[in-house]
Amino acid sequence: MRTNVPIRSLLVVVGLIFLTPLVSAQTTDGSPSITSQTTSFAVGDGPEAIAFDGTNVWVANQFSGTVVKVRVSDGSVLGSYSAGKRPVALLFDGANIWVANYLSNNVTKLRAGDGAILGTYSTGNGPGGFAFDGKNIWVANRDSNNVTKLQASDGLKLGTFAVGTRPLALAFDGSNIWVTNNKSDTVTELQASDGSVLGTYAVDKGPFGIAFDGSNLWVANFFSKTVVELASNGSVVRKVSVGDGPAGVTFAGGYIWVTNNGSNTVSKIEPGAAAVIGTFTVGRGPFGVVFDGVNIWAASSSAGTVSRISPANKSSAIP
Repeated sequence: MRTNVPIRSLLVVVGLIFLTPLVSAQTTDGSPSITSQTTSFAVGDGPEAIAFDGTNVWVANQFSGTVVKVRVSDGSVLGSYSAGKRPVALLFDGANIWVANYLSNNVTKLRAGDGAILGTYSTGNGPGGFAFDGKNIWVANRDSNNVTKLQASDGLKLGTFAVGTRPLALAFDGSNIWVTNNKSDTVTELQASDGSVLGTYAVDKGPFGIAFDGSNLWVANFFSKTVVELASNGSVVRKVSVGDGPAGVTFAGGYIWVTNNGSNTVSKIEPGAAAVIGTFTVGRGPFGVVFDGVNIWAASSSAGTVSRISPANKSSAIP
């Protein structure tokens, strides 16, 4: 299994495209489904995070110290922008791209249109995860075991709130902020209005990514090879076994999508059935995952690429 800290392995050349043959995922009864194609595009050194701005995909290359903007239609790199040291997380707030710079202990705000730097704001130690509550930016600080709340308009620090050990990822459920505590094997629920702790809930080993499906939370547990579904009260609804090292997770097109860092795959989960109904091979060491409305994109840190699973929306009937 890979560790949950990417290891620098190679320097890639931006612009290369890697095509894989049409592949067929399996339905729950073992029969083949409609095929989909995975295409990979070189973006930089150590891409870990990925975000979609409604038009283009943005990728944080942690070892290049850059953020690149990628055209969805063909994977062309439209721009490369400097960030801080070790950019590892991205967020789109509806107008701007936020970058968490792990070794700079700050976040950078970029204008989505042209990548211009609009501001750089201090956080806790080792910022590495984001959530947006519609007004404020929440940042998980991996090394100081807390979460920073910033006003999105100007970066004003509104508060810092203690959580578990090594918080990695955040999700907003419409009222509260949920935080995965990677070394505590827990998830903390914070009240978005004032940051007060509403509860801390046990999950499996090494919780990493987290996503909200409109009703429940889904937590990827890196060392347990599981995804845990949590109800709004923090109780475990069910567990789903996935690949090795589940890391990033997103809810898109009616499904839960999970990157398996050690298996070099993306799993597609049917929420109601709580079953994996498709597994797709991507580049080595995938972490971040995002949906562009049609395709699923995964950032593969060890490969230096982003992979596009196309098509991936619910109407395509691809599991």
